[in-house]
Amino acid sequence: MTFPNIWGQIGETITNIGEKAAYAQAQAAGGSMRIQPDKVDELARFFDDEAEKLENREADITMLAEVPAPGSDPVSTGSATTFGQVGAGGPNAYMENYAKLAVVFRDAANALRQSAQQVRTDDDTASLSFKS
Repeated sequence: MTFPNIWGQIGETITNIGEKAAYAQAQAAGGSMRIQPDKVDELARFFDDEAEKLENREADITMLAEVPAPGSDPVSTGSATTFGQVGAGGPNAYMENYAKLAVVFRDAANALRQSAQQVRTDDDTASLSFKS
């Protein structure tokens, strides 16, 4: 039986998730972007939808940590242990970074909504002052 080489794919996925999370956190820490006011709600929904997709896959990802060893020999048990650690065994594991990315997406959606609400309030206040 031949098994595909998934180790490179797992490493690449972890790296990509880490890079995206770092970029989003950098934006949240003081970065900025310009969004057309009529697109803010749509963008916030996008981030919420993506966070929900990530959260819905949590059970599938948890299974990575529970892969049974194909045999009782040291190579099989060691491989299963290592696979579990890659899936959910520490701060650099796939599951932890996946969950962090979902939180970053939720935070981005909330920040967008709060900012949009403030802009709308400011616009309404300015509009009323012109009418006076």
